[in-house]
Amino acid sequence: MESYRKDYIPVEDVFIMDINVLEDLGLSKGEVKVYLTLLRLGATKVGSVIEKSGMASSAVHNSLNSLLEKGLVSFIKKGKIKHYQASPPEYIGNFTKQKLERFNEVLPEMKQIVRQSNEKQEAEVFEGIKGVTTMLNLLIENAKKGDDYYFFSAYTSGNNKEVQDFFDRYDFNRKEKGLQVRGLAPLEIKSLFIHRKILKMRYPKVPIPFDISLCNGKVVLISWGEKPIGYLIKSKEIFEMYKDYFERVWKMS
Repeated sequence: MESYRKDYIPVEDVFIMDINVLEDLGLSKGEVKVYLTLLRLGATKVGSVIEKSGMASSAVHNSLNSLLEKGLVSFIKKGKIKHYQASPPEYIGNFTKQKLERFNEVLPEMKQIVRQSNEKQEAEVFEGIKGVTTMLNLLIENAKKGDDYYFFSAYTSGNNKEVQDFFDRYDFNRKEKGLQVRGLAPLEIKSLFIHRKILKMRYPKVPIPFDISLCNGKVVLISWGEKPIGYLIKSKEIFEMYKDYFERVWKMS
């Protein structure tokens, strides 16, 4: 019988975790070590990750960049300095369905080591399509049945099958949560929304901004392009500002 090699990593000097489980899900050893370090530290500068992980600076930067691409890490800027933070452990399951059962074996341990940052974050940045889709899932994560979801449509994503497939699944998730979804879009892209019955759409004649969604006191701004980037903003004032504007245009339409 073939023996199974196990590599272990100490977490918080309490838990001993079999990191092969995470490697089997598609993460490298460096990515696992950086991700778990961020779970322990909360939002922090790259220097702290280097110090606590014991990895070389170049290895940490490479792992951070790949984790950003996979939507498992985000960052905010404080001044000119990036502070990185691990996405919730549950989101590892979003970028791969293979061997998900083994991942769930270590999920309870990972959730125990999550520590909230002492400083409340007001904004996070997500890069790449996987990062942006992770951000959109976070937007509705704590939403309740009957909550309103408003959006100014994405204008360029209609030509991207990966993005369109995601929004088909996103429609299902919003329906399952019982969200009340309304959207504004230019008339020339009405055909993209006809089959999406969960949506209540209007097509104003006045110019509108693109790629903005609002839900549960949070706002997301997305810039689609060769390398998409998204901003998740937690601000009641900004949320109310966009909501009021949405309602004015909705009534005009």
